Amino acid sequence: MKSNKFFEEYYLKKRDDISFITLKKGAAISFKDKTYITEKEMPVPVRVEKLLEDIKKQNEIDGITLNNIVDGIIYILGSDSSFEHIQDYMDMFEELDFKLIPYIIYCINNSNKTEDSIVYGRALINNEENEKTCFMYASALEKMGMELHDKENSELSQLFLEEANNYFEKCLEYNEKFALAYYKLGYYYKRKQQYIKAELTWSKHRELDDDNLRIEEIRNELIQLKPYVDFENGYNLVLKERPEEALDLLLPLVKDFSGWWNLLFFIGLAYRTMGEYDIAETYFENVLKINSVQKDALNELGLCKICRGKYVEAAELFSTLLSLDPGNCEVFCNRAIAYMYNDQSDRAKEDIQTALKINPNDPVALSIKEELEK
Repeated sequence: MKSNKFFEEYYLKKRDDISFITLKKGAAISFKDKTYITEKEMPVPVRVEKLLEDIKKQNEIDGITLNNIVDGIIYILGSDSSFEHIQDYMDMFEELDFKLIPYIIYCINNSNKTEDSIVYGRALINNEENEKTCFMYASALEKMGMELHDKENSELSQLFLEEANNYFEKCLEYNEKFALAYYKLGYYYKRKQQYIKAELTWSKHRELDDDNLRIEEIRNELIQLKPYVDFENGYNLVLKERPEEALDLLLPLVKDFSGWWNLLFFIGLAYRTMGEYDIAETYFENVLKINSVQKDALNELGLCKICRGKYVEAAELFSTLLSLDPGNCEVFCNRAIAYMYNDQSDRAKEDIQTALKINPNDPVALSIKEELEK
């Protein structure tokens, strides 16, 4: 999977940013009133940029500060959780009574570099994965995704946002009453045009959250979402071949969304399913006024033309579609039907031959070929 490969390489690169300084056996590391003495030589991970910052500070321990040691350990925990000395570092933190998790959360909340926050967040879930650590990590991924979106790097932005989506969903695997996850996920589903899912998710959020500002925000979102939910319910009814019910939901939306070609397309499809080909034609033609290269609309309009005996117009539409999608077996079959009904059998045979070259086992093409041979 592209996303998995990307993040694997991403953290390998972060791992390469780490250098190591060896603490000698017997080296002392102090924190408040506690001291940890190394029982053996121990490699300590550091990031050079952090080391250069900390070298200027006064509280140095063997040339580096505890802050720098902790930063390096968090980075190795985030980028390489299988590193052989991680347990040694955990033992050191335990002996020093150093609370690592609260400190990582502090680092995330106070970092001015989103890339660092992502590694810190991954260190959290590598230490312990639960609804709260998943939420922190997902929030860092989301922030990076939005920053990349603002820089118009849409492909990379999508990878980070999808990963954030995955971890917001993981929150609910650990705690199905985690209100903040529902709050976030509603926006993700809305962005992906999963309107019914967004409505259900936000409705659940309103049941669980106790923050009045968020509740009011989502109440307004649900009001704005309603027509899109009707649209999704409507087109699902079209696909289930229940066109009359679909039109009850879809037609009222035209007043406010007359420029939304998706809406017009499914209304046209509903009318075609009902055999109202003249009305369906009008809707598909309006789709093409908005988006002249919408392939499905071209195909559906061509089929309506065939049903109304307008074979020349149908063939022209399928020819336009084939200029956009020259390897489409279905469209060659459709144009062959238009030619056949218009008594242009030679052209119909050519299209069927082409269709069968594309897909020798296509049942529609084979059926039309048999009809032509009669």
